[in-house]
Amino acid sequence: MDKDYGIYAMLIHLHHVRESRYTRGDYDASVLLLDLAQSIREAQLTKRQRQALYLVFLRDFTQRDAAHWLNISQQAVSDHVRTAIQRIAEVSEHKEVA
Repeated sequence: MDKDYGIYAMLIHLHHVRESRYTRGDYDASVLLLDLAQSIREAQLTKRQRQALYLVFLRDFTQRDAAHWLNISQQAVSDHVRTAIQRIAEVSEHKEVA
């Protein structure tokens, strides 16, 4: 999970990973979720970036709906999501190297 596309894929499949953790007791899913949560904390995202990630990936809002909710443009939501994913990937990459 040290690349942008890896973080994006994890966020897209977050519901499935959580389900695996609870329904099958999947230890690896638990580790992935903990690593992701730690990387998000360490990425020091802005409030808007956290809100955009929450609405788009956890609440399953479209970017357009998230934009309406946040009272910003859809492009701004896209920018917040992209920047947040890049920052999370950078943090994850530094952890992988260390």
